[in-house]
Amino acid sequence: GNDTILSLMNRPYRAADFREIANMLHASIPDLCLGTDLIAGFPGETEACFEALLDFIRETRFERLGVFTYSREEGTRAGKMGGQVPEKIKQKRRNLALAAQRKIAAQVAESFVGRTIKVLIEGSANLAELRRTHTNPREYASARRKLRLAGKPAGRFLMARSEADAPGIDGRVYIQGQLPVGAFAWVKIIDHMDYDLIAEPD
Repeated sequence: GNDTILSLMNRPYRAADFREIANMLHASIPDLCLGTDLIAGFPGETEACFEALLDFIRETRFERLGVFTYSREEGTRAGKMGGQVPEKIKQKRRNLALAAQRKIAAQVAESFVGRTIKVLIEGSANLAELRRTHTNPREYASARRKLRLAGKPAGRFLMARSEADAPGIDGRVYIQGQLPVGAFAWVKIIDHMDYDLIAEPD
């Protein structure tokens, strides 16, 4: 998202090129899910460079986005560069980038409410399994409340993913109802969390 860092990474393109491509894709492909991974704290990344990255996230509005901190490795060109960013600052920048994306992800998820989509039913889960997949207490509380499982410790629900979601990485679709595991099904989205959708059989 910043030309200085792209140049240091020896990338053959500039941020404006990627913005143009992303805008063109979003404008021409209905229901496009555009995803990418970003690095926070690459050597030479100043506060201004990072602010440009945040602007890039907000403007491009990726439907799926991962953010990693730069990891220094011996024998690499970047590992020998000056301007290595302290670990504490890298983690702070990663968290800020993810917070910016969380707002976008919630808006994307909200746009699905009321729609019917095709999903792959991957299995079922209960509250204990839900807690393991939501390490953030706020997200777990939201999931439990929205799945209407408060006071129902034995409550089970189906877990699925849409065609836009990579397994084990992206959001899930939680389904209240019975559908065959391992099959594709059409479901109606009735609610959402920051990243996940809640549905019922259509």
